[in-house]
Amino acid sequence: MKRLFWSLEARFEPTLIVVLISAMTTLICLQILLRLFDASMPQAEEIARYLFVWAMYLCISYAIRDERHIRILFLVDHLPENLRMLAFNCADLIFLGYFVTIVYVGRGVIERSLELGQIAPATEVPVAVLYSSVVVCSVLGVVRLIVRLRERIRTIDNNRCIEGVEA
Repeated sequence: MKRLFWSLEARFEPTLIVVLISAMTTLICLQILLRLFDASMPQAEEIARYLFVWAMYLCISYAIRDERHIRILFLVDHLPENLRMLAFNCADLIFLGYFVTIVYVGRGVIERSLELGQIAPATEVPVAVLYSSVVVCSVLGVVRLIVRLRERIRTIDNNRCIEGVEA
């Protein structure tokens, strides 16, 4: 079971991102091809937009996992190791607070959208499906940040134990 969890954890976002972008690309190519025959699928553009938004937000949590977000590290790189870890942890805590806020506010937006019965014009899919991408991926981001903070804290504790033994 644990092996299955780690396998899913390692491949979840990348696999889903590839599937979503492939489907989006296929729909757009199909739409372009159909225009050659004076036909169209109005739903294709809308579905492609939904797929793009979902893929983009999944990329955020994937980037968190691999620490690939754009950052300016000039000052942080010149700090001693313990202060560097503190700076990274503070940044992650701010990011975590941001994601928790997004989850809270996003949940309200989704509920309001469902109450109003907002639907996409071409596909008649509830707009809440689009809004839920923000909430779902923010929850994934929260999980990723908590795991990363836990790993950093463990590393700091292990370094202290090693330094204590050497002294």
